[in-house]
Amino acid sequence: MPKGHYARRGSQTTEGDDAPPHFVIEDSLGYLVNAAARLLARALHSRIVRHGVPIGQWPFLLFLWEEEGLSQTELSRRIPIDEATTVRTLDRMERDGWVRRARNARDRRQVQVFLTRAGHGLKATLLPHAVAVNDQATQGLGETQKALLNALLREIIVRLTDDDAPWPSAGPTGRAKARGAGAKRAPTVTGGKAVRPKRSDSAPPTAVRKGPRGRGTSR
Repeated sequence: MPKGHYARRGSQTTEGDDAPPHFVIEDSLGYLVNAAARLLARALHSRIVRHGVPIGQWPFLLFLWEEEGLSQTELSRRIPIDEATTVRTLDRMERDGWVRRARNARDRRQVQVFLTRAGHGLKATLLPHAVAVNDQATQGLGETQKALLNALLREIIVRLTDDDAPWPSAGPTGRAKARGAGAKRAPTVTGGKAVRPKRSDSAPPTAVRKGPRGRGTSR
């Protein structure tokens, strides 16, 4: 990364009180968390994909190993990802033979998700890979540091869980639409920012996300 591409830490503006604050991307919480999440997901993906499980299916397996019979909506909330992505990922998992879906006997509007025998069998095979990735990521940290890191991340998750900001649209951005209509290009502000989906009923989670079908988790 070329020097001077970003403002230096602790540098002072000389442009007056109205000048915008310096933004150091390497100090951005959103950038750091996202970079760590992507690298964790990449490391885990390289291990579990050998067993026929793409990283997008990983968080679904984690939550279903803990509690079977969750609804599609509940899985979407816990992971968290949008419900359309949840349905697509479960379609793939059903074809792969890891899960089956059934209508709730009391509420036919709800679709519950259950593991197949093969889905249960993946637990003993895949969990050691997740442990290995976590060990690699936290190598050199003491138990107190690990506990503090997890506690701080949980605090961040709690503070953002009720944020009503929607997931970014996969379609054309407002800026792109404006350019297409011949409008003047509006100024933008760059920087890492994590957004949460609006609760449909409420996250950790312990997961990191990556992949075209969903979000992977390392835990």
